[in-house]
Amino acid sequence: MKIVLTAILLAAVAARAQDGVTTLAGLALVSGATNGMGTNALFNDPAAIAVDAAGNVFVADSQNDAIREITTNGVVTTFAGQMGVQGSADGRGTNAQFDAPSGLAFDANGNLLVSDTGNNTIREITPAGAVSTIAGIAGDVSNVFSAPLGIAVAANGAIFVADSGNQCIREIFNGAISTFAGEPQIWGTADGLGANAQFDGPVGLAFDAHGNLFVSDANNDTIREITPAGDVSTFAGLPGADGAMDGSLQSARFRSPAELTFDRNGNLFVADSMNQIIREIGTNGLVQTISGLPGVFGATNGVNGQGRFFNPYGLAFEPDGSLIVSDTYNEMIRLVTVPFMIAVQQSEGNKLVLSWDSVIGRNYQVQYMTSADCAIWSNLDAPVTAACPILVQTDSIASSSGKIYRVIILQ
Repeated sequence: MKIVLTAILLAAVAARAQDGVTTLAGLALVSGATNGMGTNALFNDPAAIAVDAAGNVFVADSQNDAIREITTNGVVTTFAGQMGVQGSADGRGTNAQFDAPSGLAFDANGNLLVSDTGNNTIREITPAGAVSTIAGIAGDVSNVFSAPLGIAVAANGAIFVADSGNQCIREIFNGAISTFAGEPQIWGTADGLGANAQFDGPVGLAFDAHGNLFVSDANNDTIREITPAGDVSTFAGLPGADGAMDGSLQSARFRSPAELTFDRNGNLFVADSMNQIIREIGTNGLVQTISGLPGVFGATNGVNGQGRFFNPYGLAFEPDGSLIVSDTYNEMIRLVTVPFMIAVQQSEGNKLVLSWDSVIGRNYQVQYMTSADCAIWSNLDAPVTAACPILVQTDSIASSSGKIYRVIILQ
């Protein structure tokens, strides 16, 4: 796979590359419960995903009632739960049981937290695979939770849960459960402080670097923001007005947004599930579609806008900067190369410095062309391998008449 970015050189230029989509594991439209390598493995409606510090991917394989692991070499195994067996038993590894797990998040100690949706409980899995129930009572919706979905961990260790069936956001801290925002079983669109706010089917949760909690309010087709003090506001979209429009926070439209995640630069990514696309809400306040085609489902891999999804749900970034997507109805886990910006700036001696966000370990080739080259691309030095999140390359003989540059990701 290669992804090409072309930027017309002025005194200083920034241009955006297109995306690339490949399949990490699973087989399009084929559900099952098979472990194995890559596309030999099968899933059954994979939901939330989480990535550990080593780059292993964990999948809430909801209709298989299990937590799956995809190792860094692409091997899919069952980490916890019994494939296709519903239950609520605690225990180690495959001795434990789940019922339609849908939310995942790691805490600071490397424990994997699970929203066990069908059991209305929150479970914890240690790095060694020991499963325990830390909140809720299996099968008892009157206890606390009703169809919990998204889960996120604050800097102080507090666990936040999108209690979807109860239309509110719960907090678990030091074993105590409280309602952080919204009023249980009251749905609506109101912004406000704590219980004065209303939600309608909250799904995904993600914290920014400042401790603000972002919520995909799925049935309201909006993204909400909650401050550490519990003040809820509508961050992007318009309640009750679905669509796929890109643009400003106010003009953008969503359709049943699912999971959320932040990249290392503070951009918020949204699995816009019923639009069949992945969106990015940049730190500049602009919403844009980075992968997929609005309203068009499919399972195609490809670059430059060719990739297609079918109800994308879970999102997580690998340590190297790759975006992992659970493509739920396609029964696949996809790998998305996020479009990156290339900046070209002039330095002393008529040199030009090109820089862009990179995926660690990927190989990049900068190429250039001038008007005299007749559409022939030439390499600017040798390929470079990203060892850090930002790559920089200098054109020391840049022509004052300008050049066209492009960056190719080499596979």
